[in-house]
Amino acid sequence: MDGATRLRLARGLQAFQLAARRLRIGHETDRLLTVLGGIADRELRFYRFAEHLRDRASIEAGWVIVRLWERVAVGDGRVKEICLGLLDVQRLRDTLGPTHVQAVRDAMAAEGEAGAALLDPGNRRPDAEDDDTVPRPKEPVGHRISLARRPVRRLLERLLFDPDARVTRIILGNPRLTEADVVALAASRRASAEVLEVIARDSRWITQYPVRLALANNPSAPAHLIVSLLPYLLRQDLRAVASSSPRQDIRAQAQALLVRQLEG
Repeated sequence: MDGATRLRLARGLQAFQLAARRLRIGHETDRLLTVLGGIADRELRFYRFAEHLRDRASIEAGWVIVRLWERVAVGDGRVKEICLGLLDVQRLRDTLGPTHVQAVRDAMAAEGEAGAALLDPGNRRPDAEDDDTVPRPKEPVGHRISLARRPVRRLLERLLFDPDARVTRIILGNPRLTEADVVALAASRRASAEVLEVIARDSRWITQYPVRLALANNPSAPAHLIVSLLPYLLRQDLRAVASSSPRQDIRAQAQALLVRQLEG
């Protein structure tokens, strides 16, 4: 047996072992979905998922995310419900560490996986306004947080577009807040990425379709946040994003998703 033949055999064996390893991870991910589906609390569900990723090498963690994303992308209703808010890159970075998440993202990108966009670091939109042009409230943030807790409509209206995400987090729990208020905030082009991500993480409001649609169409939202919401849009709304989003990367993701849904 010459050297070239041995090299081909070695590469073939390596490819077979990699495929078998990926198949095993796929089966483990399907079992993980069963476990996650039994956890009603979204916070506990997220941390169980993060724990699963922490114990795996970067390439294997990437395969887990790809497996979930594939099932979400083809419209698996049960998986979409389980995974809503699960692939939150900032929370994963906070929980697993930015280095680990970046390594997972790089492993996915190296294999040409479209789902790698889910783990892209948040960045400002190209036309984002300079922070210096955004009016800053005069009251200390602690005082504004205190006011945000009060069920007083006029205070709610004054604080709804507060630039501090900590104020937004409190406002989202205010009993006087309406869906129309949240949609207006989710659609605001002046809302910061942090504020929009707070909305996306809120288990009460992210389940409302108009809120998801407003976030997905907001050019202020980080790309990874929009990409994570695309599978949750109705077909006609997804087509609209694919054809008219001002961001080429988002149009490409929406178009690819439409193709996947048609094939599925």
